[in-house]
Amino acid sequence: MTLPARTLLVLLLALASACSDDKSFVVVLVSSSPPIANVAQLRVTVTDGQFSEQLFYPDTPRPATALLQLDDATPVTFSVSLSTAFKDDVLLDVQPLDINGLSLGAGSSGRQRLNLGQVTYVTVVVAPPCDPMAPATICGAGQTCALVCDKESQPEMLCYSAGQVNPGDPCTETTDCALGSECFDFTTPTCPAPAQPVKTCRKFCNNNSDCGLGSFCMTGVSCGQTSTSLHLCSRACNPTGDATGGCTAGLCCFIYSGEITDCACRDQSRTGAVGISCATDADCQPGLMCVERGSQRSCQTICQLSNPSCAVGKACTRLTDPDYQVYGACL
Repeated sequence: MTLPARTLLVLLLALASACSDDKSFVVVLVSSSPPIANVAQLRVTVTDGQFSEQLFYPDTPRPATALLQLDDATPVTFSVSLSTAFKDDVLLDVQPLDINGLSLGAGSSGRQRLNLGQVTYVTVVVAPPCDPMAPATICGAGQTCALVCDKESQPEMLCYSAGQVNPGDPCTETTDCALGSECFDFTTPTCPAPAQPVKTCRKFCNNNSDCGLGSFCMTGVSCGQTSTSLHLCSRACNPTGDATGGCTAGLCCFIYSGEITDCACRDQSRTGAVGISCATDADCQPGLMCVERGSQRSCQTICQLSNPSCAVGKACTRLTDPDYQVYGACL
């Protein structure tokens, strides 16, 4: 058997509960287009839907004087020995890492039929991280660039087929979303969805001009505790009344710094009704804000200064702390 190998490594995947001499072998050829330089190590994840294992090639990162370059001329080749616990079609994900262990790109084999007890050949083409504001550069036409968080909460930018769902509308997965946007899940431990997970497409941005009228480039994105340089456009919505205007079902409209509105799920802390004492807006129900009057702070109804709608006996009052120009409180 001749391998077009620059180097060859046998990575052993063995489960303590399932040992056997009748193993299946996967020979993996890893290339990149465009080339990726300064690769210290490859992180390889093998899964069949039931079992998953993560390994590294080489076992320890290469020194700075012996870094690899991935290209499409001479693939890096290694073999993976799978125990008989792996019986279904396998999926291989490969990430080149720099000397600091940071991802330089990613690639996937897609589902591959496993030749049990024999050799399976798999090709993985790795691509550098894509740019969600210019996905065609790496991903090609009709493809969008989206953020994925790996098991270590490290961010990866991967290419996906673009869909037709506009930012702000409900989605199931990223491939539903239009070019330049991604499907985000709003369900969190402090902000659970009422029934089904609430997911909407959100548009990536570099500055306010990338967003539509009434929308701003303000929302940061993170993978767990790892922050990224990515930002999302806010969702122009109506924070008055029941605060659901302009938001998909399960989300409410809230006011943030600079009188920017955006849709979010309702934190469990937002319980304060009109007149109830509060410390911040997050203590008040949707449609209300925390207003200071004298030495007291209490939840009060939000109104729009240009089109006020307050209960009888109350007026839409402009606030100076914070200095609001669009919204006020019914006092």
